[in-house]
Amino acid sequence: MEISLQQAIEIHAKVLRAHRGPLAPGLARYKAERLADAGDYEGRDVWMKVADCAETLPDRAPFEVETAHAA
Repeated sequence: MEISLQQAIEIHAKVLRAHRGPLAPGLARYKAERLADAGDYEGRDVWMKVADCAETLPDRAPFEVETAHAA
């Protein structure tokens, strides 16, 4: 199964938003700037699109990991 770049951007934005809530856009922009600092401008552009997409998603509480408790 192949996915488009836009679909991959949306998937990354949704996962980041689900895990980090309203911090997601800023975290994506931070990653974008680190990539630019390393000379990866194409990667920067993609992560800026992830940040923009994450901004459009509804706020959610940060992801909570369920833990199994031994009986």
